[in-house]
Order: sequence, then structure tokens, then C-alpha cells
Amino acid sequence: MTARPERGCGSSGPDPRGASGFGKLWLGQSVSLVGTQIGALALPLVAVSYLHVSSAELGFLNALRYLPFLLLALPLGVVVDRGDRRRLMVLADWARALLVAAVPLLYAWDVLAIQVLLVLAFAIGAFQVLFDSACMSFLPQLVSRARLTKANRNLQASQSAAELGGPGLGGAVCAAIGAPAALVADAVSYVVSAVAVGLVKSPRRPPAPAAPQKRGAGQPWALVWWTEVREGLSFVFRHRELRALALETAVFNTFEQGVLTVYMLYAVRELHLSTLLLGLTLAATGAGSLIGSALAEPASRRFGLGPVITAGSLLGCGAYLLVPAASGGPVLVPVVICAGFSVAGVAIGLSNVLQVSLRQTTTPDRLLGRMTSSYRFVAYGTVPLGALLGGMLAEVAGLRPALWLVAAGLLLAPVAIVCSPLPRRRRLPETATEPTGRSVERGEAL
Repeated sequence: MTARPERGCGSSGPDPRGASGFGKLWLGQSVSLVGTQIGALALPLVAVSYLHVSSAELGFLNALRYLPFLLLALPLGVVVDRGDRRRLMVLADWARALLVAAVPLLYAWDVLAIQVLLVLAFAIGAFQVLFDSACMSFLPQLVSRARLTKANRNLQASQSAAELGGPGLGGAVCAAIGAPAALVADAVSYVVSAVAVGLVKSPRRPPAPAAPQKRGAGQPWALVWWTEVREGLSFVFRHRELRALALETAVFNTFEQGVLTVYMLYAVRELHLSTLLLGLTLAATGAGSLIGSALAEPASRRFGLGPVITAGSLLGCGAYLLVPAASGGPVLVPVVICAGFSVAGVAIGLSNVLQVSLRQTTTPDRLLGRMTSSYRFVAYGTVPLGALLGGMLAEVAGLRPALWLVAAGLLLAPVAIVCSPLPRRRRLPETATEPTGRSVERGEAL
């Protein structure tokens, strides 16, 4: 289960330099995540409140934010495995800062239109794919295996805290200075992240295996690229646990995006929530996720890694039904909606920390970029369909019936996990697994 793309980014031993590097990375990400939460509220508000888009147009805008996961994740995975992951992260941060800053500038010049916003949303999403793939592959280089779950927990805690405070802060900022100007905070946060990541000294990567290098000799570049992409896809789909995680996340993210697309319109146009109250209801997910991420390690030790991931999927998917079910007075409705988002957040926090650690420890270093991109291709490639589905259902059936339909669709997500070996897994694997079936220690040259 991954409500949104994980942002979070390992010498094989307890290197003090790695600990210091992780601290800088964590600081930069913590600041960036707060800005991202402000931007996640401000960008659709610009479309809804300033450009007065329809339900279908808002769905299309949200779809374009995730379309790069479908179109670009696989080729960028090869780039991440071949390139300097830290430098790619810095490049992605600077690019996103400039693209986000373009929105308030264009609005100030009175030339912002929905067509321009769609192009910018796609471009921001493209660099998010690059950053996320590089970051998730960089982390096992920076911290030891023994500290990997803790590092992921800290990054998830930062994301949860940002989801807790970001929407409320974003609502307050949007109410005070307007949604276009609020995007400046998002742009500045990417600059902070770029500087922090730039100060991290890249640890030495394990040497690349000889076989893939020889395989590309004398062959067309496109064939070499496709061979490497296919290896990453094959690794994910042949591994029963990784395949189950990818399919569960794909279904969850698709329908969760549909819920969020419809809810933005439902809250503004039918519930008549203020911008601040809208932000607070969305912040409930972060509050729950903060609790869930703190409980992930002890819960895994007590009940086992697989059972906790399974329970998190079941709980999180069911909790969204409280959003369309909320009824009553102007106080009760937001309270029930907050309860639904917060329970889902607890489940997301529990599940994400353990899922990310499982993916990273299962995969050899040479395949981390392609595993991550292949996983994201499956897990997020269908998210644009969810945004479009939510927008179209809202146009045809109305806002509240559309919410019921997309929330009910979430109940399909846990099936992939329940039918896999995951519910029986007790702990993280001791070694990574090559596509050939050979187990290797993290960082071992193959």
C-alpha cells in the first residue's frame, strides 16, 4: 500500500560518514515534503478556484501528474542504475523548483491557462519519477542493512509529519496569500532539498557485474536498453512477493487517486468546506501515518512483517468508505471524514515502512534502480486512469455517488497480498536474490 509515491531515500557497514550523509538527506527531504504538501493542495486549487475547471479537467490535471510513471519510469530506471544517483536527485530537485515557480509567475503575468498548467504538471511529474527512483536506489548505498528499516521509518515519519502539518499550513497560506503565491513555498523547499542532497558525499557503489557490460558490446543502444529494462520487469514479476506488492499498490493508488480527485470537488462545491478546513481534513492522513510509521518496527517484531503488511492493506482500503458515508451536521461530517483519512493513514504508515524495506533488501544493488522503476511503472502507471475515472464518474453520476464507487473499488487491492506468500513472512530477508535465484549479500559484487 502506497497512498502516494514514497519520497525517501547505505555503505554496507556502519560508516559514520553514511550516518552523516543520511542526516543531510533526511533534513532536505523533511523540508521538501512540507513544501510538496503545500503544493499538492495549492496546484489543484489554482485550477478549481482561479481557472474554474470542470470535474473532467481536474481529473485530467491529476492524471498528467502521474502519467510520467507510465511513460518514463522504465527508461529512467536504466539511467538511475547507470548514473550517479545523488547527482540525478539534485538535478531533479532544481528542475522541479523552476517548474513549480513558473506557476505563480505566469499567473502574475496573467498568461496562466489550463493548457499551460497541464504541461507543467506533466513536467513536474517527470522529474519526480527521476528523483524518486534515484532516491530509493541511493538509500541502501548510504546506510547499512541493519539500519535500513530505521532509515525508512524516519523518512516515512517525515512524510507523515508533512502530511499532518502540510495541508493545514497550505490551507492557511492559500487563504492568506492565494493558491498561486503559496506555490512559491513549494519551489523554495525543492531548492533546500537540492542543496542538502548536494552536500551528501556519495558512498562507493559495489562494482557493476561484468556480464551486463559484455552483453551490450556491439549491440544497438535500443536493444541494450530494452534488455536492461526487461531484466528489471522480469525481476519484479517473477518474485511472488514483489509482484503482489506492485499489484496491490497499483489498485490502491488508482482508486485512492479517484477518491482524492472527487473529494476535492465534493468538499468545495457540496460540503462548502473552507480552504483551511479542507486542508485539515486532508492532514488527518498524515496524523494517522505518523502514528503508523512509529508502530511499524514494533508491530513487525510482535506480529511478523507479512501479517502487518496484510492487516495494513485491509484496514487502509476499508477506511476510505467513511468519506462518502459521512453525513450529519457541519461539525459531524468533517469529523467522520477525518476519521476515515486518519485510519487510512495509520495503515499507510505501517505498511509503507515495511514494504519499502522489503523491496530494498530483496533486490541486488545493480538492479535497485530498475526494480524501483518497474515497481513504480506498475504501481503508479494506472494512477492517471484513477484520476480520469474519478472525474468522469463525478460528471456522470454526481460527486457523492462517484465517491462511493471509487472508495468501494479500493476493496479489490488487498486481494493480491492475501493470495501471495506475504502473509506468512515473519521478517526481512537476510540476503538479496538474483534473478537466477542466487542469494547475495547486500553490496556483494556479482
